[in-house]
Amino acid sequence: MFTIAKAKSEYGIWSSDQPALPAPGRGMVMVDVIAAGICGTDFHIYKWDKWSSGRIKTPMTIGHEFVGLISAIGDEVTGFEVGQRVSAECHIACGECGLCRTGNAHICEKTEIIGVDRAGAFAEQVVIPATNLWKVPDVIPDRQAAVFDPVGNAMHMVSTAEVTARDVLIVGGGPIGLFAAAIAKAHGARTVAVQEPNQARAAIAESLDLDLVVNPRHDDSRLKILELTNGHGPNVVLEVSGNGRALNDALDVAAPGATVALLGIPGGPVELDLGAKVVMKGIRLFGVTGRRMYETWYQVEAFMLKNPDLIDKVITHILPAREFAEGFKLMEEGACGKVVLDFQSLKTGAVK
Repeated sequence: MFTIAKAKSEYGIWSSDQPALPAPGRGMVMVDVIAAGICGTDFHIYKWDKWSSGRIKTPMTIGHEFVGLISAIGDEVTGFEVGQRVSAECHIACGECGLCRTGNAHICEKTEIIGVDRAGAFAEQVVIPATNLWKVPDVIPDRQAAVFDPVGNAMHMVSTAEVTARDVLIVGGGPIGLFAAAIAKAHGARTVAVQEPNQARAAIAESLDLDLVVNPRHDDSRLKILELTNGHGPNVVLEVSGNGRALNDALDVAAPGATVALLGIPGGPVELDLGAKVVMKGIRLFGVTGRRMYETWYQVEAFMLKNPDLIDKVITHILPAREFAEGFKLMEEGACGKVVLDFQSLKTGAVK
């Protein structure tokens, strides 16, 4: 069995032939992976940074964005069949705590994440609770079904921020920021601007037919944002870069009373002048994590069905699974949008 895992004795990723997984237990389902997206979290583990080295217990098969076919079903599983195509929510919540029972399972304190806390989807097969599966409509191609998870992050952020008829600034043009831009536009934002210094990702943002794409390193970027918003500044800011300076600059340009959603994770503490930039401006500042289970999944499915071309503009590379290192290299160089690994290439055929 081919896997991409963090080894116990080395920093980086290794792959090898592993024994087949045992049959799924009660309430569990085995899925043969067709395709899997590389997430920023996977990149953190690949780099073996401070966060990942303190969180990941090795050896660990990574990866949590995927689509595949059900190959085995455990006891007490209903509503699914062998051969059915599915994606999955990667956050496995307890289902019993107060948060789970009040519709907030995405912030369950007992959450385990596949590819982080338990074996993930960068493998020929993955075992996951049936309650986490999502049946994928036939008309959604594999390459798009593989990225339900990150599109869900973007959808959760955009939906929570209530962007309709508002001026939206997205800070960071990585895959989630690009998906968020497309979703905000589809959700009736008055204007959508993306702030991204990387030329390749800025070009993808331009292809989405947005109102403005600016390089924050250019002196006139702030002026362009103010001109777009009639001098007021954006009243919605979606921060997905995780860059402390970018967040401070966004708070400076944001309109009084703006909603600021934070999804990007900084590499360390970020210093803010809360009095001047948040309190006195009446800014609504909140964090976004994961997806609302399963409201966000319904929203993502509807968006994908109506806007397949927008999803494909963000997916720039589909690589054979054995070439995963090239995918991480592209991410490190900022030379890509979303990268999808083709696990069918281990056998026959290719992702469509």
